[in-house]
Amino acid sequence: MSWQHVEDAARAALAELGLLPPKFFKYDAFIVVDAEDGRLGNGAGRLKIFADGQGGFVQNWRTGEKRSFFLNAEGQTAALSEAERQQIERERKRRQAEESARMDRAAKRALAIWQAAEPAPADHPYLQAKQIKPHAARVGTWKRTVTDAAGAKQTVSIENSLLIPLFDHAGTLRSLQAIFPDKHPLFERNKDFLPGGGLAGLFWWIGAKTDVVLICEGFATAATLYEKTRIKTYMAFTANNLLAVGRIVREKLPDAKIVFAADNDTETAGNPGLTKATEAAAVVGGSVIVPPIPDSDFNDYQAFLNGGGYVG
Repeated sequence: MSWQHVEDAARAALAELGLLPPKFFKYDAFIVVDAEDGRLGNGAGRLKIFADGQGGFVQNWRTGEKRSFFLNAEGQTAALSEAERQQIERERKRRQAEESARMDRAAKRALAIWQAAEPAPADHPYLQAKQIKPHAARVGTWKRTVTDAAGAKQTVSIENSLLIPLFDHAGTLRSLQAIFPDKHPLFERNKDFLPGGGLAGLFWWIGAKTDVVLICEGFATAATLYEKTRIKTYMAFTANNLLAVGRIVREKLPDAKIVFAADNDTETAGNPGLTKATEAAAVVGGSVIVPPIPDSDFNDYQAFLNGGGYVG
């Protein structure tokens, strides 16, 4: 595809690799960009626009995928110089080493927090609001350094936070998600992920082995699906992580029937919940189900069937 503006070409290449565009574009310089499926500042990718403004390249360090982009079709066949290739490879190795060390530190912290936590009680405010059971989730104090609107940093401690573990393909605890009993004024949502823990390819599950397995995004959705079906249910936590989790499940359970239980994100451009679930199903040979009501997940749908309103 040809482009009239190199920044438009860069945005398209970034989107294709699951990366967010920077606030400002620079030429002839490496720009750190974030992955769509992580916290702001995760620095999961790199972008460079060539000095002549005719093209550039992007790379997602988590997946290893690379893309070149150019202003015209003829330019798409142009190759990077050997010096540029070497620079990319050096930067990739450096970034991978930094990312690996940061994630290992986060994994040790996650394990310590998880081991110190207590089993979640059935009357936890979030569980009651969502009308679900604890399913081996735990509770503890969530500590986080945040920056307020004035730019000042402060350490926040949120007691009675519901803790959800995130495991990798080898069954090792790598990170945690915290769900607060009430929305905190310094957080955009009532949820948070352990800084540095990563998300790509991490998951949790509810239930023992079944011939059919479900894969969804959030904990409340997974709990609802399992409680209603008794089918083993995996949670990927974000739409962008559905494919990675689907691939792991397919590798571990080659004969299983995989069903992606998509969020119906009708109020978000492109309906990412349904779109990403459909894409993942096509890759791993699965199928898709989606709630028949707008802007909902299956926990919302269950609340709707029970005659109640949605709980965000």
